[in-house]
Amino acid sequence: MKKIALAAGGLIAAAMMTTPAHAWNAIGSRDVKDRTERDTIAVNDGRSYRRIKICVYQRPVHFYDVDVIFENGGHQDVRVRKRIEPGKCTRVIDLEGGSRNIDRIHFVYEETSFARDHARVTVFADN
Repeated sequence: MKKIALAAGGLIAAAMMTTPAHAWNAIGSRDVKDRTERDTIAVNDGRSYRRIKICVYQRPVHFYDVDVIFENGGHQDVRVRKRIEPGKCTRVIDLEGGSRNIDRIHFVYEETSFARDHARVTVFADN
């Protein structure tokens, strides 16, 4: 009985110390100024991803259009179309067709605080 209790305690301790089986990878960033901009983040890193999220830092950003272009030529229009506050991210966006290689991501957006500084947009991906 004592061995079972020790084994169970060891399993609980190991589970508490482990990291998640997957982690989000930053795959690209862009600075956004206080006007409507069109930008592209080139990814083309040879890795497959199942989902992405877009995070905003320093200043709020209003997204008008996001389009993910895959290495095979296909694309996915992502419906963000809202203002994201600094320190916040979009919902997790599942890529159509399962795990996909991303070639690039096109954005139409603007930094909306009217400050002299800029916002930073970073895309994270998970495989």
